[in-house]
Amino acid sequence: MEEDDKVMEKEQNELSENLNHWDYIDRYSRWMYHTYQEYINDGDRIFDVGAGMGRMVKFYINRAAQITATDIFQRQVDYMNERFRRYTNFNAVLWDIMKDEVGDYKGKYDTVICINVLEHLKDDNLAIQKMKELLKPGGKLIIMVPALQKLYCSLDENVGHYRRYDKGDLQRLAKDNHLTIKKNIYFNQLGILPYWWKGKRKAKTKESFSSSLNENNSKIYNFASMLIEPVEKIILPRKGLSELIILRKE
Repeated sequence: MEEDDKVMEKEQNELSENLNHWDYIDRYSRWMYHTYQEYINDGDRIFDVGAGMGRMVKFYINRAAQITATDIFQRQVDYMNERFRRYTNFNAVLWDIMKDEVGDYKGKYDTVICINVLEHLKDDNLAIQKMKELLKPGGKLIIMVPALQKLYCSLDENVGHYRRYDKGDLQRLAKDNHLTIKKNIYFNQLGILPYWWKGKRKAKTKESFSSSLNENNSKIYNFASMLIEPVEKIILPRKGLSELIILRKE
């Protein structure tokens, strides 16, 4: 049991470090938010699955009536509660979608958000079922995942990804769970080649994409995001590094 605790602590430390690195590319995170912000209504009750350090929460916290943000690590939960302590509409809780029951959360939320979490879950269909249970009738499920299984490499393995998603995978999950598709797009097409190159180059290391971020190279990512986002608003990419799907519970 003591050995298990040490492994868990090591995983928490590594995850916290990786999540902190994402704060370097705030402009990219903002672009991610822009892809689904129109589906969040002012006054929504929101459930955020695997919110981590709350890097996406900050974009919508002023719009929501209530936010329940979850994570499987107490360290992340404590960090979020401290980070957003002045917001009375926010609460972070320790909750594991794979192990814990929906319970009192059932049917209470207008929007469920799951950003770059589904790929970490062995049974993604079970996760979709539970997220559907959280929603009120007419509620929206916002899911973002890493795209293109052909890109799967050590950068994915090192952060616990079971898979990347090809077009049609999320659509099948939606169909199997009787959810209506409102939007389904790729984004960040230009990110494909750098990710592939980095994956090949780092094939034998323990490095992940997020752990490689620093204050210097983040300037490049932020600048590129600023240039690419307006282009992809006009010309939707046929492929991309990430995939977004927005579903509705009827």
